[in-house]
Amino acid sequence: MKLGFRHTAFQAVCTVIVLCFALVLLQRGDTNAVFGEQNGVRLPILMYHSILKDSARQGKYVVSPSVLAADLDALQKRGYETVTVSDLLAYVQEGEPLPEKPVMITFDDGYYNNYVYAYPLLQQRNMRAVVSIIGCQTDQYTESGVENAYWSHLTIDRLREMQDVFEVQNHSWNLHEYGERRGCLRRRGEDQTTYESLLREDTGQTQELLSENGLPEPQCYTYPFGACSDESEQVLREMGFLCTLGCEERMNLVTGDPSCLYEMGRYNRASGESTESYLKRALGE
Repeated sequence: MKLGFRHTAFQAVCTVIVLCFALVLLQRGDTNAVFGEQNGVRLPILMYHSILKDSARQGKYVVSPSVLAADLDALQKRGYETVTVSDLLAYVQEGEPLPEKPVMITFDDGYYNNYVYAYPLLQQRNMRAVVSIIGCQTDQYTESGVENAYWSHLTIDRLREMQDVFEVQNHSWNLHEYGERRGCLRRRGEDQTTYESLLREDTGQTQELLSENGLPEPQCYTYPFGACSDESEQVLREMGFLCTLGCEERMNLVTGDPSCLYEMGRYNRASGESTESYLKRALGE
C-alpha cells in the first residue's frame, strides 16, 4: 500500500511540473511547443495597403517602398517563408506541409502602387503575397486604362501579370465605404432578406469579374474595415468561401479544422514604426 501511495504521489508531482511548464510556454505564446506541430501551426498575417515614396502621404495605411523592403528582408533573415490562402487550404484539406516558419503578407484594396513598388520587391526575393481587390475599382480602371501610383487601382491586365507573386482575393465589389453601412454589415433597420441579397450580389460581382477574365475565383473574402458579423460569415460560407480575413491584431493557429481559416487576425503596417518593433508585435517575438 505504501509503495502504491508513493508511486501515485510521484505521478501527481510530475503532472504538476509538466502543467507548470506548459503554462509558462503558453504565457510566452509558444503554442507549438505545448501542443506540438501536429495540432496546429502559428501563422502571423501582415497587412499592408498603399505603398508610396511621398513622405507627405505616409500614415496609418501608407508606407514607403523602403519600409516594405526592410520588412521583407527582416522576415527572410528570421527564416520566415511566405504562404498564400491556397497553401493554407492545402494544409487544412489535404495535409500538405507548411513551412517551418510561415507568414502571410496581404495587401488590401488593390492599389496600382502595389504593382509599381511591392510587386518587384517581392519578386526579387522570391516571396508571395495576397492582394484583395475592390471589384468596382478594378473594373473602373480596367475600362479607363488610367494608371497613377497615387490613386488608381489595379487593372485586370496587371492582376494577370502579377500572378507569379500575388494571389487575388475578394474585398467586396462596392462596400468599402464607412457611412450608413459599415463595410458589408447590415444597416440599422434593414431586414435580413434584403441584407443577404445585397451581400450576395455585391460579393458575386467581384467573383464574376475575376473568373470571367481568366483569373482564379477567390476562395477568401477580406472584410472591408475588418467589420464582420455572424450574418456575414454565414452568407459567405454558403457562397463557398473557405477563408475570411479580418483586422483584429492577433496570432492565428492553423489546424486541420477548416473553421480555423475564418475571421483570421492580421497586423496592420503603418508608417512611423520601426521594422523591428512592428515585426516583434506581429510575429509574437
